[in-house]
Amino acid sequence: MTISGPSKKQEQQWQAEDDARTMARYQEILSDKARMGRAIKEANKQAQDLTKRASVMKSAANVKTTSRKK
Repeated sequence: MTISGPSKKQEQQWQAEDDARTMARYQEILSDKARMGRAIKEANKQAQDLTKRASVMKSAANVKTTSRKK
């Protein structure tokens, strides 16, 4: 017995509904200057955090390992 997931049409409908809610929230944020300021501040903080993490990951990727041969 196989269980099938939602159809492509259903997925697109759910996506459209979610996108409409996202657009409405975006408009709410744009109309509230204080909220927009806080969102921008947080976005910048998250961008800095991601930049730091990327730097650490890049350093880790460049670490050379040595293997011992017996």
